[in-house]
Amino acid sequence: LVLELREYARDELGLDPGGNYLWYKSLDRKFALWVVYGAPEFDVDLKSWWYPIVGRFTSRGWFSESGARRFADVLRRQGLDVHVGGAPAYSTLGWFDDPVLSTFINNSETDLAELIFHELTHRRLFLTGDATFNESFATATARAGVQQWLKAKGKTKAGRRYDAECKRENAFVGLVLKTRSALKDLYQTGRPPETMRKRKALILQELKSQLLALHEEDPEHSGLARWAERPINNANLAAIAVYYRQVPVFERLLKNNDGDLEKYFAEVKSLSKLAKEERIRRMESLVREK
Repeated sequence: LVLELREYARDELGLDPGGNYLWYKSLDRKFALWVVYGAPEFDVDLKSWWYPIVGRFTSRGWFSESGARRFADVLRRQGLDVHVGGAPAYSTLGWFDDPVLSTFINNSETDLAELIFHELTHRRLFLTGDATFNESFATATARAGVQQWLKAKGKTKAGRRYDAECKRENAFVGLVLKTRSALKDLYQTGRPPETMRKRKALILQELKSQLLALHEEDPEHSGLARWAERPINNANLAAIAVYYRQVPVFERLLKNNDGDLEKYFAEVKSLSKLAKEERIRRMESLVREK
């Protein structure tokens, strides 16, 4: 299946797999790495760090969970909201040949396809210093790739299931982004810290209630009840936003080009060359298009 997905990515999606996913590595751990996110108590934007070659990233990755947890504790002592999440894979952007890992080899067919298409999208185009652009682009492209692959395979039922999964994911992300927006408005009021803390807690509790209600309406929203029980803060809301906030922009670009991936990639490349403020204005205008 992995070899088939590599071939499909190359021949039909315009995603060059290079030497990726031609060998297998078994890791003696649950995730490939653990990712630490931090955000100020009254700010919806993530703290960032600068790395050689790839520029600024809004996360720190660790190959050991204990190392990630210790670093998270350091950030908490600095007064930051913190989130630690496990990642089954990551892309080395063509610097190395990425292997198939034990941390994702047992994924379902569609999840495996989405992961491989997502990571290969980073090889196609990577904008230094803009994690939201990169991850939202990869998320939107991978989704389109999976839908096209399932259609080409004649897997109609699987295609319908995948579309339903994407819709459920969009419903969840919509609530997260709405909450993040409400928090942003709160933080800009300049109210006393204690007042903002109380209001912040109410906004986050409302999100938990909405997630539970969504789960009750549709039990297929598996995991929402568990997610609602976790501590929710600026950091994990912002981490989700990195992967999904600009997805509608790229979906609009793909639609504008009638699903032609090469034309789509050309427009994404043009966007990536704009100065950041101009790029954001252009992307916001794309979302407003009817």
